[in-house]
Amino acid sequence: MKSSYAPAVAIWLGAATSILACAPPGDDSPPASPEAALGDSLVDAWIASAGGLGAWWDVESARYTVTTVWYDSVEQIRRMRPRRVELRKVSGSEQSRIERPEAEGLYVQVFTGDTAWATLNEVRLPADHPAAAESEYVGRDVFYWFGLPYKLRDPGVNRRARQLPDGGYELTVTFGDEIGAHPGDRYFYYFLDDDPQPEEVHYIEQGRGEEARSRTVWSGVGRAGALSYVVSRVWLDSAERRTKELRIDDVTINPELPDSLFEPPRN
Repeated sequence: MKSSYAPAVAIWLGAATSILACAPPGDDSPPASPEAALGDSLVDAWIASAGGLGAWWDVESARYTVTTVWYDSVEQIRRMRPRRVELRKVSGSEQSRIERPEAEGLYVQVFTGDTAWATLNEVRLPADHPAAAESEYVGRDVFYWFGLPYKLRDPGVNRRARQLPDGGYELTVTFGDEIGAHPGDRYFYYFLDDDPQPEEVHYIEQGRGEEARSRTVWSGVGRAGALSYVVSRVWLDSAERRTKELRIDDVTINPELPDSLFEPPRN
């Protein structure tokens, strides 16, 4: 990890923290804690660098390809799997459709915000089939990660940050009890250089201990219109070797997505 943080960015964060810590005149709510104010300032700096919240509000739909890459023990590519993702915001819901080609055929997984289902070669799968059972989780996942950093300002997302002894900041993100499919997950964003985008993100699933911490390194900023997104997330093992990567490309903002894409088959 790098251990420096550009003075200009640090000054910006300090000013933003001071502003966020103060309630507006006439507001009786208690001021944010220093940790919460610092967390908000880190997120807001990232959002500003990504085009502002308006860039995300203007997204009504999106299409992109996310490719999973698995590496072997000497960091050579062992397997690659592309997935075509289509997203849209409808009536207060965030909906997603994922097409995933496999040897046995084409899987489709859909989450509408209320229901989730999956098909294989246009035949609906039973609810206990693995592809159907994970449709809600992966549907939320592809929407959430593509929507960063903007999604960190969603209701129910808790942000706390601290300055690290060797420089930079650690932002801890947790979730309210009813938020998402795994509200017990914890994420740790590390801002360690002069880029408002974090350099590393660690996570611990569902209230597990420190031994379950996963480490990812982020790189690249893609842009589609006013929207900015993270291009690459790489998982590292304890020996600093790559084990997996997620890459996003072929992004289209606000394509026409008919309702039929999100409706289950009638068979």
